[in-house]
Amino acid sequence: MSGHEVAIEGDVVRKRYRRTSRGEPDREWAALVLLDEHVPGLAPRPLAREVEPPVVVMSRVDGVPLDTALTPAQLAAMLEAYLLLFAVPVQPDTPLRHAAPGDFLRNNAEWIAEEHTRTEMAPEVRRALAVAGAWHADLPPGLDEMRDPVVAQADGRVDNMLWDGERVRLIDFEYSGVGDLAFEVADLVEHISARLGGLRDPEAVIDGFQLTPARLARVEAYRIALATFWLLMLLPGNPGHDLNPEGSDALQAVHLLDLLGRGASSAPR
Repeated sequence: MSGHEVAIEGDVVRKRYRRTSRGEPDREWAALVLLDEHVPGLAPRPLAREVEPPVVVMSRVDGVPLDTALTPAQLAAMLEAYLLLFAVPVQPDTPLRHAAPGDFLRNNAEWIAEEHTRTEMAPEVRRALAVAGAWHADLPPGLDEMRDPVVAQADGRVDNMLWDGERVRLIDFEYSGVGDLAFEVADLVEHISARLGGLRDPEAVIDGFQLTPARLARVEAYRIALATFWLLMLLPGNPGHDLNPEGSDALQAVHLLDLLGRGASSAPR
């Protein structure tokens, strides 16, 4: 749960937030209340909120993380969980999710420019960043817009999806808010916690959402943006480098170049 302090007391979880600059307690509490109203059982039930120090008290959700290759039953259950989430009505005045598409794309472009000052970089990494930098400089139209607003979990880590043997439940909504459907689907297939280990078939996940051609094109474009982000995260000295096996940055660079070479660089207007 993102480094926050989590205490499990029987069937109750107390989550104390070490960071609040992104509105983490507000986002999580609002999401849990909304989901408890519309899809009870999909996420923890909100029980209480404490302001100082910031704490959200919620019910405990049983299950194990989806951190291995998915069985057909697990894939179907994961898809069902997110289809239920994305069907929840977006409430007025709900903030955009943390790192919404517009901010995300701008951050990527700035970060790529910074990383090009490195003197040492594997050839495939340097090439991937150069091609991704050109792609970010000439984005497909509308990628910075919320075309299909949905309630977003906003964190596709595998340990935020708990399998109890029958269904998948979702936890960790501290970055939640309004997201774009295509961006959220792309996040599920490109999150490094699943992608590096080959834990799920991206095409099977995407197919499960039965998207229109226009939305599919947006998913493919967002996959490039998210794969770029994870390459940047995996570079030496950056937050994801020491958390993953040696050589992960080179593998991610090859993956990014593959996405860029597939022609996934245009989305319908």
